[in-house]
Amino acid sequence: MKIVDVDYAGACLFYLVFDDGYSGHVNLKTYLSEAVYKSIGDIQHFSLTKNGSLKWDNIELSAKELRCVVIKGDLYKVESLNDTSMETIIKQAAWDSMQEGRPDILQAAIRAYVEQFGHSNVIAKAGIKSRTSAYRSLKPDTSPSFQTLVQLGNAVIQLAQQEKKA
Repeated sequence: MKIVDVDYAGACLFYLVFDDGYSGHVNLKTYLSEAVYKSIGDIQHFSLTKNGSLKWDNIELSAKELRCVVIKGDLYKVESLNDTSMETIIKQAAWDSMQEGRPDILQAAIRAYVEQFGHSNVIAKAGIKSRTSAYRSLKPDTSPSFQTLVQLGNAVIQLAQQEKKA
C-alpha cells in the first residue's frame, strides 16, 4: 500500500490518495502532539517517499498507518487505531454511519481492522465462504450487506481478544 498523492489542507489536515484509488482526509493533530513527533518543525515541509509514506526530516508515517485513520469524504473523529479502543471506534463509526446515512463510515472502520489483522485471517474467522465477496464488500464505493459487515466486525473483535490474551 502506498500514498500516491498528498495535499496539505491546513491546520494539521492532509488529503491523501492511495495507490488503490482510496482517498480522504486525515487529521494529524494527535500524532503531532506526541513527544516523538515534536521534532517536526514546519508541518508543511514534508515529502512523499518512494515507498509511499509521508516524511518530515527523519520522522516517517507509513501509508498503512495513515490508511487506518482516513475515512473517505469525512473528517472522522478517531485519530489513531492504536490510541483508541476498538469498541470506541466501532461504536463511533456505527453511530456516525446511522446519523449521516452513510454506511461507508462503518465499512471503513471495519476495513481498517481487517487490514490490521489480515484479510485471510479475518475472512477465515468470520466463516465467509466467498473470499471474493468478502474483499468486494470492503472496497470503497461498494455497498456491502449489513450481515457481512457484522460477520467481519465480529471476526476482528475475536482476533483482537485472542491477541490480547497472548
